[in-house]
Amino acid sequence: MLLYRRVVRWAFHVLYHEFAWSYDFVAALVSRGYWQRWTAAALPELHGVTLELGVGPGHMQVALANRAATFGLDRSPTMLALAARRVRRAGATPRLMRADAAALPVRSAACATLFATFPSEYIVDPATQAEIRRVLVPGGRLVLVPFAELDAGWYQRLMALAYRLTLQFRPRVDHQSDQGASLPGSPAGTPERLELAGMILHGRWVRVGASRVMVMVGTHGQEAYGTDL
Repeated sequence: MLLYRRVVRWAFHVLYHEFAWSYDFVAALVSRGYWQRWTAAALPELHGVTLELGVGPGHMQVALANRAATFGLDRSPTMLALAARRVRRAGATPRLMRADAAALPVRSAACATLFATFPSEYIVDPATQAEIRRVLVPGGRLVLVPFAELDAGWYQRLMALAYRLTLQFRPRVDHQSDQGASLPGSPAGTPERLELAGMILHGRWVRVGASRVMVMVGTHGQEAYGTDL
């Protein structure tokens, strides 16, 4: 299993670096063309000074380019180069950094919103979670788009298998009724919760064509700590 995990991580490293040019094609293939629409589901939740963790090829940076206070980072210099070119082609100035989410080059309490779309396992690293707490202002928000589902049964099952085989981050969320009782499964419209970075993130399903995508939002300094700072 350890060898298999290393091979999978190597394959993703190659995709994010040497083969970064193929990322959009691969993402479109596995999502049946929905990938960019899935990530865009986070846009209504992004406010104020906003930092994107893992910009990839930069589609969300383009979508946010008209906002003066939007920044992004990624560990891959190849992805950053792709993102910068895409933002410039859109007539905007890239505000990108090469950095690790576990050591954010951002001063404390500098961000109103942090967000990540389809993050890998780095998002559950204790160091990353500590950095998220550090750079968010009290009352700031963490926004995640962790996974999506296609309506087509056979394709959905295939993608679920691919998630497991490639060891992708898919958080185990608590399925809650409106009264707080646990529910089996995850029917559309059911409130969902995830604890991350000292926050309770509340999720909702957003319909995107013949699919649905999960958008989760948590507020720093309120729910998990039980106080309004």
